[in-house]
Amino acid sequence: MAKQPPKKYSQPKKQQAPATVIPAVPSLSPISSYLHQSIFIALIGFVIYFNSFSNKYALDDDIVMRLNDYVQEGFSGIGKIMTTDSYDSFFKSMGSSGELSGGRYRPLSILTFAVEQQLFGECHGTRMLEVRDSLANFQLMQMNPNLANKLIATKAGLEAQISTSHESLAMIRHVVSVLLYILSAVLLLKLLRDYIFKYANLKSINYKDIAFFTALIFLVHPIHTEVVANVKSRDEILSFLFIVLTFIYVFKYEENKNNSKVLFLGLFFFLLALLSKEWGVTLVALIPMSLYIFKKYSIAQSIRSSLFYFGVAFVYMALRYEFVGAGKQGEITEVLNNPFVYATAIEAKATHIFVLIKYLGLLIFPHPLSADYSWKTLPYNNFGDALVWISILVHGAIIYYFFKLLKKKNWIAFAIAFYLSHLFLVSNLAMPIGATMGERLIYHSSLGFVMALAFGLLTLLNRLIPPHPQPLPPGRGEQMLSGEGSVIRKIGFVALLLLISVPMSYKTIARNPDWETDNILFMHDAWVVPNSVLANGNSGKAFIEYAQKDTAQRQALLDSAIYHLEKAVTLHPKYVNGYLNLGLAFFQKRDLDKAEYYWGFARKYFPTHPFFRQSYDPALANALVERAKQEGQKGNVPKAIEYVARALRYDSTNSETWYHYGGANYSIGNRKEAYRGWSKCLQLNPNNTEAKKGLDILTQQPNANTKH
Repeated sequence: MAKQPPKKYSQPKKQQAPATVIPAVPSLSPISSYLHQSIFIALIGFVIYFNSFSNKYALDDDIVMRLNDYVQEGFSGIGKIMTTDSYDSFFKSMGSSGELSGGRYRPLSILTFAVEQQLFGECHGTRMLEVRDSLANFQLMQMNPNLANKLIATKAGLEAQISTSHESLAMIRHVVSVLLYILSAVLLLKLLRDYIFKYANLKSINYKDIAFFTALIFLVHPIHTEVVANVKSRDEILSFLFIVLTFIYVFKYEENKNNSKVLFLGLFFFLLALLSKEWGVTLVALIPMSLYIFKKYSIAQSIRSSLFYFGVAFVYMALRYEFVGAGKQGEITEVLNNPFVYATAIEAKATHIFVLIKYLGLLIFPHPLSADYSWKTLPYNNFGDALVWISILVHGAIIYYFFKLLKKKNWIAFAIAFYLSHLFLVSNLAMPIGATMGERLIYHSSLGFVMALAFGLLTLLNRLIPPHPQPLPPGRGEQMLSGEGSVIRKIGFVALLLLISVPMSYKTIARNPDWETDNILFMHDAWVVPNSVLANGNSGKAFIEYAQKDTAQRQALLDSAIYHLEKAVTLHPKYVNGYLNLGLAFFQKRDLDKAEYYWGFARKYFPTHPFFRQSYDPALANALVERAKQEGQKGNVPKAIEYVARALRYDSTNSETWYHYGGANYSIGNRKEAYRGWSKCLQLNPNNTEAKKGLDILTQQPNANTKH
């Protein structure tokens, strides 16, 4: 019998160690699923921005859309939009290269306006380009005055058609901007829920709660009203939207590196972010930093994982340089385009630093809000100002904690980096941006701020109603955090949410109507920023437009216009638009001497301004001729001749003016000037029978009666 192998006895199993205690923080939000939170955010977004749907246009909307021939061409203009400066068409229409030409390569939002124009409006841009190009040929216009007058009339007709189409698209454009804004908030919620806060290793805060809190505060923050209610600022919305999408796909790819489609989408969204606005360049630093902080990669590994994105940034910079160059070269001397032109180097630097604390103050307490912070809204600062040093200390502390937290790979370092990197680009510390500050400019940075704010508020809630570990049902080797009465903590969460979001929502809803039109906006903001040149100038323009519609209050409205416009040109003695509108206000009051006086200043600083040749000069000339007729009826012929001669200085292409000039001179026996006037009249209008009769009389009369 075979020997049986020895019986094997299994070793007794070692008793397993208790599972590690992992705090599982329950959600305090009444709605915790992504779908439900997204629906809630979308509904709130519609509620707070619904009253912006009826707005028209304000600020630079006209420059970017109505006065942009490429937008007015619809699909046909997309090629030009993608290969030129954002303001290229406007500068050409003004007959100027502009101090700010070059360097604005933000085609994506303008492309969306062209698409809207094609789909929902009318496209007159091609014809307008032809007319403007012809009018720009000064030599041809001087040789053929009749053609010039015909083209001016054609241009006026096209402008009326374009304006009508432009106005009809206002609601569509506002709705699209609000939808894009809501979409960016919903996608932000996804980024924060699925990646940022999920990877952040929060201890006593549910990552879904803080993600929801952050996204909601971002959505309702009143400082965003300029970005949403001003259609032109769609470039900010698109930039932020595609930055968020880029981060989503960066993290998604890091979770599954075999999916090349995800990588491609991430790179594509990054390119779209850059084409929306330059702010996307911050991702060159923020992407590797996010991988270092959230994925716990080494510095070298973070950089290697970001190389494709560096390549996209390089391609964008090459395209930008190819199409728009490096921007305007040399010093910008117009203070409205360079608000620090009169500041010393020390004053400029101190003011840049002061603006940083001003931005932070508006994020904390967004009141009052203004569309304009240009010259002279904010006075120059120096290093003797307390707020400058407070700004230095505050931002010095922020930078210190950034490096301290970055070393620990703490998520708050990312929030600080997002805040500071975008703030740095708009601070004038990195490069001059042509403005002191602007509420739209803090849009991207506000994300970092609201991330820190949400964390701080939820941490405060934990202090007030602290969570305590409680065991889960038997069989689960973990614990959960709850408070003494989880219902109380949930009520506290909702109360905190309402305490922050309701006042912000109210302020947002109240601010939206101010953006209805340029006139409403600046008539309101001129009292918010009383030392602003642009606010006063645009407010004056608004009063003139209202005066043209309200005959009962006409004189009072014109007086208000003159008050704001005189203040504007006092603050800025070379403010061309201020002088143009001052002249117009006095012209409306029938004070031709002052109208001529102020238009003379505008002509001095902008001699080729198209408004002169196309509207102001002919209008002034006609009014002077009427004044000449009145003087002639009084028997004051020398004064009448003086008025007609002044009229000819502004419009020498009007045959009737030359006819009156000839007649007035004939009445005082000045046959030489009478002959010149009637001859010129017949050159312009050979069918003027009265001028022919006058010349016949002159040729039949003896020369002895001629005055020389």
